Amino acid sequence: MGDTGIPVPSWAERVADRLGGGPHVVVTGISPSGHIHNLREVLVAEAVANALRNRGEEVRFVFHADTIDPLRKVAPGVPESYEEYFGHSLSRVPDPEGCHASYSDHFLVPFEEALHEMGMDIEVLRSHELYEDGVYTDVTREAIEHTERLRGILQEASGREMPGHWSPYLPRRTSGKLTGARVLEHLPEEHCVVFVDEDGFEETADYSKGEGKLGWRVELAARWKALGVTFEPFGKDHTSRGGSTDTADRMSREVFHYPIPGRFEYEWNYIKGQGAMSSSKGIVLLPKDLLKIMPPDALRRLFLGRDPARAIELDLWEGFPRFMDEFNEETGGSEVPFNHLALVAQTVGEDVEAAATMLRRGGYEGAAGDPEQLAQDLYYARNWARDWAPESMRIGLLEPEESREFAAGLDAEQREYLGAVAASLGPEMGGDEVQDLLYSTAVGRGLKPKRAFAAVYKTLLGKTSGPKAGPFIAGLPPEEVHRRFLGS
Repeated sequence: MGDTGIPVPSWAERVADRLGGGPHVVVTGISPSGHIHNLREVLVAEAVANALRNRGEEVRFVFHADTIDPLRKVAPGVPESYEEYFGHSLSRVPDPEGCHASYSDHFLVPFEEALHEMGMDIEVLRSHELYEDGVYTDVTREAIEHTERLRGILQEASGREMPGHWSPYLPRRTSGKLTGARVLEHLPEEHCVVFVDEDGFEETADYSKGEGKLGWRVELAARWKALGVTFEPFGKDHTSRGGSTDTADRMSREVFHYPIPGRFEYEWNYIKGQGAMSSSKGIVLLPKDLLKIMPPDALRRLFLGRDPARAIELDLWEGFPRFMDEFNEETGGSEVPFNHLALVAQTVGEDVEAAATMLRRGGYEGAAGDPEQLAQDLYYARNWARDWAPESMRIGLLEPEESREFAAGLDAEQREYLGAVAASLGPEMGGDEVQDLLYSTAVGRGLKPKRAFAAVYKTLLGKTSGPKAGPFIAGLPPEEVHRRFLGS
């Protein structure tokens, strides 16, 4: 309890105010049937949990992984042969790459690791273990005993007739499948159901031992009661008329007699040029990958935006440097423009001392004075430049021989311009001074600035454009700049 140290947005504080006194159980989760991308939902829940903690409330924050859910669709990148496991619990399907204990863990564990890397105070619960440990025994019995009422709620909410043999409970057949069985009898004292499979064979399933599960719409309301949930965020697809929350609310009130938890409806994430994020379509941004290009609080800002009730379009390419600059300005982070930091990182690699020297020459004394923080900032910038930067921003200082070849392709005016700049360029000059020198020399010689700067970039980078030239040149060893400008 107490201040978490993580900034809490005002909308989360308002939600916490409405929830009132605790103790509180904040829950979020998903079925790990593919790459998990719903970080926005988890971050909405975290923000509310932290707002409650900052008020001194007792809070349990849970990520509920629906690992007992049956496999219904093969995720992108998984062999089509996995269709043979349709209907089997994700926790009982083998990992397609053999690196984790199950299909569900293959997708869940990297996400879980990312949450902990972000410093999130969260419990990750696997639903198959909750069923096996008896956490859902009582609510499962309640659901089975009120089968007719639950059927009625589903029919009224969906507007379609439910089969006469419908049951809220899906027993696991001997084959391992959770589908295709028909419940015949409930034996509440033994926590069992008697059912027949598709072939007419009679079997029993003990729901206190996880030998089956509740259907997903019923399970949502049931787990609110089983876990004591007081808050859960939902995407707009779940909160639409006839959606999962519509039915769960009624089931919670009328069958389980449990108060409906507080909620927040968040909008979807979109990836620029690709559309809405979707695990089934392979349109995802994985948290572990994103933590390689930005710190955890920047990732929180990226996904939450100003207001998670509004849709966001994520741009990890051209727009990312601007996002990082805005984030650093608001949080007191690096003073170095992210584009320039990416340039430095590409120029010096992992050599932090060389980067510090380059930044000092460019006028960024503050950033150069904290080697540990600089190393971290360079790590993010270097990874972004390698994995996400558009081609125009992927740069590196030319080798002397390459520079001479590009210089030979310049016209006489451009070569004379570079010679004049080299003659006036001093090692003590800062980035702004060099920028002024480049511009004033071009104007003084009647050379259009565009052609002048193209000559600069050509001899240094082999491109016609690049980062702001003054700070870049000021950060380079003076002898290297002179050599290239003079074509020697």
